[in-house]
Amino acid sequence: MKHAVLNRHDHSVESFNHDGLELARRKKYRRTFPVGKFLQFMLAIFAFKIFLFLQMGPVAYAEKRHDLAESGTFGRIAAGAMALDPVSKKVVDTIRFAL
Repeated sequence: MKHAVLNRHDHSVESFNHDGLELARRKKYRRTFPVGKFLQFMLAIFAFKIFLFLQMGPVAYAEKRHDLAESGTFGRIAAGAMALDPVSKKVVDTIRFAL
């Protein structure tokens, strides 16, 4: 019996030694960066930016972004994130053309 069994309640691994002795040890978990959650967050920012631009219009959007940039450190970071990149502009143009 060389198969390891994961006990989900106490996070231990049970396995058998070559002479039949049962071994139990704690499973070592490695913390990794949650890439999927990060990509979902970036997609949400992207969608929110496009939604605001379509609702407010280019002039009001630029004015609000400028006001946000002058509000402080967090405001400068948020204004940088809300800047329209070429992909966002292309999506906005495509949506406006479809409407």
